[in-house]
Amino acid sequence: MNTMATAPTTPFFSFGPEDSFISKNYEGLRYRHLPPSLHDLIIGGSVLDVYWASLGPIRESWVLSFKDATGKHNLAYGTQISPRLLTHLKKVNPSPLIRTFLGPSDSYVFWDPTSLRWANLPASLEDAVQAWLTPAGWKAGPPRIVTWGEDDAFFAMSEYGNVAYRLGRKKNSTFPNHDDDIRWEIWRETVEEWRGERGFVWSEVAYISLDPSTPDQFIAIRNDGTWAGSIDDINEEALSAFSANFFRLSKQKQKNKPPPSSSHQQQHRANGNSTAPEPKPDINAPPHPATQAIYERWATETATVFAAALAANNNPSSSPIPSKKAPRKLQIRSQSSTSTSTSSSPPPAIPTASPPPALLTSFPYLPLSLTTCTLPSCATGKADPKGLRACKHDVERLLRASGLYSYEWLRQERIRWHPDRFGRLCAEEWREEGRRVAEEMFKVVDCLVGEVGRGRG
Repeated sequence: MNTMATAPTTPFFSFGPEDSFISKNYEGLRYRHLPPSLHDLIIGGSVLDVYWASLGPIRESWVLSFKDATGKHNLAYGTQISPRLLTHLKKVNPSPLIRTFLGPSDSYVFWDPTSLRWANLPASLEDAVQAWLTPAGWKAGPPRIVTWGEDDAFFAMSEYGNVAYRLGRKKNSTFPNHDDDIRWEIWRETVEEWRGERGFVWSEVAYISLDPSTPDQFIAIRNDGTWAGSIDDINEEALSAFSANFFRLSKQKQKNKPPPSSSHQQQHRANGNSTAPEPKPDINAPPHPATQAIYERWATETATVFAAALAANNNPSSSPIPSKKAPRKLQIRSQSSTSTSTSSSPPPAIPTASPPPALLTSFPYLPLSLTTCTLPSCATGKADPKGLRACKHDVERLLRASGLYSYEWLRQERIRWHPDRFGRLCAEEWREEGRRVAEEMFKVVDCLVGEVGRGRG
């Protein structure tokens, strides 16, 4: 992955084929695995600043708006862009205000200060954009955001805040007794979660970009700093950094200081008096580094097996050589602006090798070192070997170790453990048992959501 210092203009993140991307924010320009012609142009010395860039689903489909070595506005594009778009690009004057979006099947949207063009859009997206236009002009304003991918997944917003979106079609299963495969599952969950928030309106969205070539890869950022995304693990850090530096250059993450130890609490444990409940942790207190390391290891291992199960669910064919690489998806969510965590950027990712696709046959139980609650009221439930093996206090201790513990963050965490969603990731012979344990986890996290929500007033 490469970076390039540039003057900040409009932030963008464009997904390309084969895990390629190009992005720009207050941190600068980043890119990876660019088409050879675009890469050579950027590193060749003729590009002083990048205004906007778009990657299409075909290797040499791209558009670059930039300032050249002479200080003039310039425009370049790949040899595989749509012929209709090529004809228009040859007529326009280069400008920092040019915006392009490239999609599947030679679809595109282009606008600059003097023109707006689109072609081959999905029918539902075409209808949405046309609905904003009348013989008298744009009744909802011209488009501000237009982004789309495969399977009828798209998001469009006008300058006046009108919004249209689709969550991606369900792909019919070959076997009628199996759940339908949702190709844009994380995108769907993000939209439904945000839509369900009290007081949320779509005009609060600052930026959204969907991958035109790989289903369920996207980035969505709200004006309050909340963001969600899904990407192959090799580019996770780039997506996190883009979000952290979208509005401004983020400050360097401060090292977490361990909370002061309680000699009184230690004395209780030393005397074997563990029946009294532990003091309620301060939601503002940073986690102890050792505890946070345990959480991050568990979170990474859990994300790994979930990604492998999702890949297996999306590629049910038994063929050992898939026709197209199924990238590992990681659901990445920021803390909301309502979070009181002192961290100013997402926690560092722990790199792992992408696992082969495999449905779940066991539960990602909590680390034993954190399931330390010995209250008699919790002991019975924890003793069941087919249950969660942890109580609410254990789960709370684990999740607080994330450093992101907040109302919005817990709501996002709760999604992962919904029994229906979890069940789709399970092997058939273990599905019912898996759903049962996931339902326990879901109810515990739901209880924590309620507690933090009541504390917000």
